[in-house]
Amino acid sequence: MAQVSDFNVANASGASVRSDINAILEAIKTCNSGGSDPSNPEQFMFYADTADNNNLKIRNAANNAFTTIGSVDEANLGLLPKAGGTMTGQLLGDDGSSSGSPAYAFDNDTDTGMFRSGSNTIGFATAGTTRVSISNAGLDMTNALPIRFQDSSGAPFVALKAPASVSSNVTFTLPAADGSAGEFLKTDGSGNLSFSIVQGVPSGAVFCIAVASVPSGYLECNGQSVSRTTFAALFAIIGTQYGASNSSTFKVPDLRGEFIRGFDNGRGVDSGRSVASSQNHQHPQHDHAVSASSNSNVSDPGHFHNLLYDNGSFGGSSGAVTPRGGNTPSNPGINNRISSKTTGVSVSTSTSISQSQRGGTSNSSETRPRNIAMMYVIKV
Repeated sequence: MAQVSDFNVANASGASVRSDINAILEAIKTCNSGGSDPSNPEQFMFYADTADNNNLKIRNAANNAFTTIGSVDEANLGLLPKAGGTMTGQLLGDDGSSSGSPAYAFDNDTDTGMFRSGSNTIGFATAGTTRVSISNAGLDMTNALPIRFQDSSGAPFVALKAPASVSSNVTFTLPAADGSAGEFLKTDGSGNLSFSIVQGVPSGAVFCIAVASVPSGYLECNGQSVSRTTFAALFAIIGTQYGASNSSTFKVPDLRGEFIRGFDNGRGVDSGRSVASSQNHQHPQHDHAVSASSNSNVSDPGHFHNLLYDNGSFGGSSGAVTPRGGNTPSNPGINNRISSKTTGVSVSTSTSISQSQRGGTSNSSETRPRNIAMMYVIKV
């Protein structure tokens, strides 16, 4: 290792000249190596800094600083070749770069690349504008840009995007594990998300729908067997009340063609029942009676029949009475009267008819009101 204060050979005796020449040649031979910068550097002077990882340095054109080329202890001076190779050590960029001129850019797109946007912060820019920033606080998407997740074809995508403006910072923390089928994410008001069922429609609720297709989040009430794991929320509510095919399944109610009746629950109208119990059709015993009656009365309260006779007109001793005829006696001397016994007639009649009649539709197997068919579904 050798350095010289200058590369001038002074006019002196032979031994002194030879010493200066030897010192200069030693400095050239060792590339001015040393633990500090040469005392009298010149433009484009090479210098091997033994105090800085043996880095080879060159003096700049302004002759005011050395620029590091690379370590002489590394292959290719620690620099990447034009093609291939492995970089070791740090790749240092310009601290003063910006989004408009990032330190790491591209030949034909110099305003697109990576730069240091602040302390412990890396910025990524396109078209001279910062799009993503990474710091100790996290990853920030700037300018309300969406985060896009493309499908396997690389064309269609699903994106998440912040609103155009927010009044304060909002952080959502995802749950540690997946939820059950049909659950959704809800917040506790502090940004902590968890899976939950829809409170407005609890699992086990049964609805009628006006079409023959089952909406998402529901199962048709057709007695089917379903997985206890897949439909854990529903199984926790109804269990095996409606049956099970095996230890890993359970059945939903079979309400096809059925009318639903409210659970009595102690009222006494339909006692002896439990939830999920069924009944066959039934019609209370009864009679259809037809009756009619008629009463008729004829009554004669009785009356007198008067017979007039003449005292002097008896014929013989037999005492026969000969009426004079008419209602007016011809002899005013007749003053005797035969009074008949009061007579009367009373007739009473009564008639009654009774008949039983069978009702209903011939060959009918059930009793039912008018109805419209709809599909029953149950919330999972």
